[in-house]
Amino acid sequence: MREIDLHTHTNTSDGSESPENAVLHAKKLGLRAIAITDHDTANGVPAAKAAGEKYGVEVVGGLELGCGWHGREVHMLAYDIDPHNEKLNSTLEWIVTDRDERNRKMVGLMAKDGIRIDLEQLKIEHPGSIIGRPHFALCLIKAGLADSVQDAFVRYLDPGRKYYIRRHFLSVEEAAQLIRGAGGVSVIAHPMQYRLDDEGMTELMERSRDAGVSGIECYYSGYTPEVCAQLKALADAYGFCATAGSDWHGSHKPHIEMGSGINGELNAPYELLAKLRERER
Repeated sequence: MREIDLHTHTNTSDGSESPENAVLHAKKLGLRAIAITDHDTANGVPAAKAAGEKYGVEVVGGLELGCGWHGREVHMLAYDIDPHNEKLNSTLEWIVTDRDERNRKMVGLMAKDGIRIDLEQLKIEHPGSIIGRPHFALCLIKAGLADSVQDAFVRYLDPGRKYYIRRHFLSVEEAAQLIRGAGGVSVIAHPMQYRLDDEGMTELMERSRDAGVSGIECYYSGYTPEVCAQLKALADAYGFCATAGSDWHGSHKPHIEMGSGINGELNAPYELLAKLRERER
């Protein structure tokens, strides 16, 4: 039964839709609950919760944090956080400041190739949003240098590409502690996206478990039944809850639909959210 989506983004970070429109979309799709998990910010949660009350959709307040992992990036989802937690907000402010510095360096690299990006104009065009690589991707599309957000990342913005500059990250342990301190539960997002070998995946599972992470995202857009079964077996082996999310971004990733993924592979029952919450009682 398709009831929940625990991984969605709004225009508070890099999605196309406002928090209210995201909730309204969930309502039209018949979803019972969605989590708002914008990158490094919970600023969209209050508006989403208000919309949830208006439209009869349960909104789980959350966010998505980038964590440093052996020179690459691992993402951690947070659920049921207190968006007013002082430690959480001070850390998020540090992350945004560090991201802004990275943005300025990337703008400088692009300017050397004649690609002009005005950060202040971007902030005006995306009020209240955390400006990052997805916004640069939109600029590259507008300039005719990329066909889509995904294309822009693959050609220009992913690690190892010409305009990528690494920013500073929390460790998995620091992120899990931060989320727990804000009253939330943590989940490792889309584990297969990190292309880890068996040894690397084992290390990620063990360190996440020891850090107090509660779950892993076993059901995700594009994951085959075989991959989902493999991740569910990992979750069981390490004592994690299994969660499900589409990573919906609205029209910025039009191939992904909220609640159902790319080809309808997501079909998540409310029970997954209930079990995640029961674990923390």
